Amino acid sequence: MWGIFLESVVIFKNYMGFHQHRYLAFLYLAILLYLWFAEKDRRRRAIFVYAPTLLLLLFFCPLFRKLFVRLLDDSETYYRLLWLLQMSLVSAYGVIRLFAAHRRIGVAAACVAFILCGDYVYDSENITKAENAWHLPQETIEIVDLIEPEEGRITVLVPADLIYYIRQYSTNIELPYGREMLVARWEYHHPMYEAMEQAEVIETSTFTALAREYPCAYIILKEDREITEPLTEYGYELYGQVGEFVIYRDRET
Repeated sequence: MWGIFLESVVIFKNYMGFHQHRYLAFLYLAILLYLWFAEKDRRRRAIFVYAPTLLLLLFFCPLFRKLFVRLLDDSETYYRLLWLLQMSLVSAYGVIRLFAAHRRIGVAAACVAFILCGDYVYDSENITKAENAWHLPQETIEIVDLIEPEEGRITVLVPADLIYYIRQYSTNIELPYGREMLVARWEYHHPMYEAMEQAEVIETSTFTALAREYPCAYIILKEDREITEPLTEYGYELYGQVGEFVIYRDRET
């Protein structure tokens, strides 16, 4: 039980970003503690005091975590319970409640405190300037615009780089496999993915036979992807190229 509790503590620290801006968590907990003594309205206490406190107690309770994992058969999503803490809502209400008599000064002081305790998110290496209105890689947009049918749906085989983005832009493009193949700990197996991504060199005859089982109307490969024989010798035609991605159309589909 103690080990499960310590695991929950680690999850909480990671969620709160203790390695970068831990003071935001302390600020939230301080506001929650203040509301325990300051807020007298029963309905507001239920929302801003009882609910987050109960959630925190349950989150750190080993028995509750064991029950959660057993019922949902998934320990990876346990951290999502912390989404229900509504940190911004509780913090905003607590600040307004604390500075009720001096709201302008209080709001200004709170903003400064949150800024100093937080982190500038746009400095993150995971955030880049959007290339277009869809906030997707421009190559994805151009590829889909090139192959998307006017009516109906088609199945397209794409490199792992594009899996996250294709169906965000168009639901008319179906994929043989999705994001589940890209998360190693899920241990999914798919013969088409193995032939496409895991083989050092694509074995063309087996590869094209698998692709036609779906059937895949188009195959998209990176221009430097090694393959034993050209796809054009197996009933495919070079349809176009966008950046480093080469598009082949199956003439038999």
